[in-house]
Amino acid sequence: MMLSRSVFVFNLALAAAGVCNDMSTDCGNWARDGECEKNPDSMTALCPLSCGVCTFNCTDTDESCVAWAQEGQCEENPLMMYKECPISCGVCSTDCKDNKKQCGGWAEAGGCNDNPGFMALHCPVTCGVCKEKCTDRASDCPGWTAQGECFNNAQFMYHKCPSSCGVCEMGQCLDKNETQCAIWHDSGECERNPLAVMKECPKTCGVCTVTCMDHDPGCKGWAAATGGKLCESEEDKAFMLRICPASCGICTEMDKDEL
Repeated sequence: MMLSRSVFVFNLALAAAGVCNDMSTDCGNWARDGECEKNPDSMTALCPLSCGVCTFNCTDTDESCVAWAQEGQCEENPLMMYKECPISCGVCSTDCKDNKKQCGGWAEAGGCNDNPGFMALHCPVTCGVCKEKCTDRASDCPGWTAQGECFNNAQFMYHKCPSSCGVCEMGQCLDKNETQCAIWHDSGECERNPLAVMKECPKTCGVCTVTCMDHDPGCKGWAAATGGKLCESEEDKAFMLRICPASCGICTEMDKDEL
């Protein structure tokens, strides 16, 4: 069934809160060409931000979301799951930070591996559960990009819409030359010359967001194939919680703690 243009634009606006992840920089163009309506199954998976399927608060709305996701419902019933369980399905990601001042010491003592459940929840940055990613911070990013704002208003756009503007290669938040980037940052070049410097130095120039999300495309499958048992087994838990925090429910638990 075709969505009306007004309903589509309204849903797109609702996606502004939270961090909602398009998986391709072409999503904005595809959405404007009507692909969300023509090809909804693949487009909602690839371009949830541009197609407006993210919930307003980037929050799972049901206690069963993690279990449903581990049963494979994100793939079998994406239109419902992406709206009701966006964190568990990985279409949006919560901001992420350590919440215990002892995280550094615990990690040095081996806590990330010895006590992965506690540490993944309370020390996610220190334990590598959460990493810096180039993710857009506004639902309007694809539209602004199409209007040429990445070039016309680079300093604002590279901070607000790094994914749509292609600031980071392959979405990774990595400086190309850490030493040179530090020099440019300290001399104010991130602000004075954003078009060139922010693409060279996305990490140092602060265009990335630390978010809780899966770090391997196989995570959903690994969790679903075992009904979530890999996330709990003593042998695999440390690896799974670090690499697959969304599929294992860690991101959802973080979101609950922040409410």
